[in-house]
Amino acid sequence: MSIGLIGTICGLVIVFLFLFVFNNVAYAQSTIIQNVSSSNSTLSVIGNAEAMVKPDKVTLTLSVETTNKTANAALIANSETMNNVLDALRSSGVKENETSTSFFNISPNYKPIDQQQEGQYVPPIESRDIISYTVTNSITVDSYNLLNVSQWIDIAVQAGVNDVSSIYFSLSDEKSEAVKNDLLKQAITNAESKADIATSTLGLKVIGVKSISIEALGGFPPSPLQPFFAKEAAEAAAPTTGSPTPIIAGEQEVTSTVDIVFLIG
Repeated sequence: MSIGLIGTICGLVIVFLFLFVFNNVAYAQSTIIQNVSSSNSTLSVIGNAEAMVKPDKVTLTLSVETTNKTANAALIANSETMNNVLDALRSSGVKENETSTSFFNISPNYKPIDQQQEGQYVPPIESRDIISYTVTNSITVDSYNLLNVSQWIDIAVQAGVNDVSSIYFSLSDEKSEAVKNDLLKQAITNAESKADIATSTLGLKVIGVKSISIEALGGFPPSPLQPFFAKEAAEAAAPTTGSPTPIIAGEQEVTSTVDIVFLIG
């Protein structure tokens, strides 16, 4: 092989090696630049906040039920008693705009059927004799005065209420909005704190926010209905002397949750 041919081959080999090395270096540089500039890494974090809140609103349902042989007699007795109840409540501090009628009904009571034998024919209710009528009138008291609830129940029963259907405590719209805003701030701060801890441990940092989702505020439903007073025991529930009926509002747990997707790098 001639010296000229050997030189040519060596030159081609050198050129090939140079191009191979140059292309690989250029590819490596473009890959690094792309990874650094894109910053598509994200971190999803859920932030929570909760608080025990005292309710500032009470809803009380009081009923008067009367029964008489005629509908008119039952209605007259019921109306008289309910007017006495309303007067007593207003005298004890219940404002007129805090009371409203929630239920009113006049229903007949039919003669019972003696079913001593199994399979005995039962006539339709329309054909049975009416022996009396029952009138039920219910009012709802919505108030922000939680201090006098016990007194109102006692006074109402003494005036003729024979069914305390329900009592529950809740948050007013104003207090609900204030609590919601405060807990939302706390939940976001909680999420940011979690993100900072996670990224710093990995040698990264938060560089932005991609998205945020705010869940509906939880824990606001009215407190569970208190045990209602049976009609037969209503008078015993409100003693004319001694300590008032104990009614405790307690506290309600309110929660707020946010889901934030952070940009990290």
